[in-house]
Amino acid sequence: MVYKAPVCGIVGIFSNRPVDVDQLSIARDTLTHRGPDASGTWVSESGMVGFGHRRLSILDLSAAGTQPFVTPDRALAITYNGEVYNFAELRRELEGYGCKFRTRTDTEVVLYAYQHWGADCVRKLSGMFAFAIWDDRKQVLFLARDRLGIKPLYYYFDGKNFVFASELKAIEAFSGLDLSVDETALIDFLTYTYVPAPKTPYKRVRKLPPAHTLSLKDGQIEKLCYWDVEFDGTAGPKTERHAVDGTRELLSEAVRLHLVADVPVGCLLSGGVDSSGVTAIAQRFAQSPIRTFSIGFDVEAHSETKFARLVATSLNTEHTEEIVSVADAKKMLGRLPGIYDEPFGDSSSIPTLVVCEVARRSVTVALSGDGGDEVFGGYNWYERHRRKAKYNAVPNVIREHLPSILEALPLMALPKVPGFVDAVRSEIERHVVMMGGFSKAQKRLVLTPEFARRYRDYDDYWYFKEHWRPELPLISRLQYLDLKTYLPDDILCKVDRASMAVGLELRPPLLDHRLVEFVASVPASIRVPAGKLKHLLKGALESLVPPEVINRPKKGFSVPMSHWASELQLPSSASDWKGTVHQGWLTFTLAEWERRHRSPTQGRTIRPSFSSWMP
Repeated sequence: MVYKAPVCGIVGIFSNRPVDVDQLSIARDTLTHRGPDASGTWVSESGMVGFGHRRLSILDLSAAGTQPFVTPDRALAITYNGEVYNFAELRRELEGYGCKFRTRTDTEVVLYAYQHWGADCVRKLSGMFAFAIWDDRKQVLFLARDRLGIKPLYYYFDGKNFVFASELKAIEAFSGLDLSVDETALIDFLTYTYVPAPKTPYKRVRKLPPAHTLSLKDGQIEKLCYWDVEFDGTAGPKTERHAVDGTRELLSEAVRLHLVADVPVGCLLSGGVDSSGVTAIAQRFAQSPIRTFSIGFDVEAHSETKFARLVATSLNTEHTEEIVSVADAKKMLGRLPGIYDEPFGDSSSIPTLVVCEVARRSVTVALSGDGGDEVFGGYNWYERHRRKAKYNAVPNVIREHLPSILEALPLMALPKVPGFVDAVRSEIERHVVMMGGFSKAQKRLVLTPEFARRYRDYDDYWYFKEHWRPELPLISRLQYLDLKTYLPDDILCKVDRASMAVGLELRPPLLDHRLVEFVASVPASIRVPAGKLKHLLKGALESLVPPEVINRPKKGFSVPMSHWASELQLPSSASDWKGTVHQGWLTFTLAEWERRHRSPTQGRTIRPSFSSWMP
């Protein structure tokens, strides 16, 4: 039998002075939740490089999976977080080149893949991963992150010290680092509802973007992008039948590979098409009823438990469900800043944490339906963009100034203004607002006047502009944008932190990069015809998932914030402050982060208490 390594927590430092092993161990152990089963440290012979590792045992429960892993000649060392699903094939290929393996872990395969192919090794890997390799002969530190950004990787660099880790808290544990707050990241949070990559709340700490490698040599950093998804529409199947068959085949293979483990595996089942499809395929491969886990809310309109129950019954799974109340949400609030380490505005982080805790009582690994909306075109805002496309002919000069002018007027006096403002925005600003972020005018209502003046000319939409592909058809353009931004920075960040906070490994088969590439190659008219969200995926799952689930309207993991607003102390009415309840949640989240992470300069860039945010 061939074994894989566990999903874990990694940390390391490359400095101009000897590594403080005690400090490295302290930083490593801030990640104990990511790897409660074992730990290890390694320091190079020069003493200037140190790696730390926390292990969550999933496969190969023996000591063979211990990390950091070092080659016999000590020329290469690795600390690795992930699952490479094609490592058995890579191992056979490397053995053909003369590589001698001491273990049967994918950690060793990744290390020897680097030894043989160098930085190009990442192009050979299929899976989710973030790792660092020290190459002693070349005196190079090499970092890599998977294609879609499933596994996180942060780094700090000040010219003397380079520190990396799975989470910000491990970097914060090192003394003597410059952790000055990046004020623009806080502005970006209000725009996007998360801190966009490569930014973090700290000026000198960055996120390595998905599908990127980083090499540090002689004090110089080189970053390279090794993969991108191409929404071609000409290279893929030209008929719906071939597209559906190809999708079903690739999805089945992805689920099969994601099920491999030496510990119990379950599925998070929301009752939507994505998780229901993954669960249906997983049950086909399972030898016994698979465990499924669902979450509902104390507000019936926001619960999908009846659909999850329907799927579980039809598939004969071993089903568990739990209801999240406003009291549960209040209990979670104090935990969130410590789990996410940076402002994070997705309110579904609360039920996601609950469902991960419920699943962890029974399993160590769970499959999820994450990525289905981005890959297959499932978000309602795609149809909203289609309906408002006629407004794209509005001259740019009007787009630039009219929204700000109209937003300054009393909203209740002009009830139809918001819809018109939304329509005449640029496509990028429209997308921001559709996703719940603040427009430029709205931010002026919650930022202090001095702060707002200081960043009056700041380009709020730089991140979406960076990933905007105007040459693509509308839906492909929006899908590409979401795959490059919202997916890694919100969805995957949310599920990684929530699952790892309770020691659960979460695997998203819908983000197998071969499946993503195939779907992107299908013409948009087949992938997402007008008025038919997730058309291709629904066609592939039609015989596997109950029709009540296939045909139901898109709902999403919506949290009853409007019902919980008073209990959570959020603004309950748009007329209170010219915002929405969701935006009230964003300001509350940022204020909570501010209270936990004080600016080292003692400067208060954002008003510190929630009540003072009101205009």
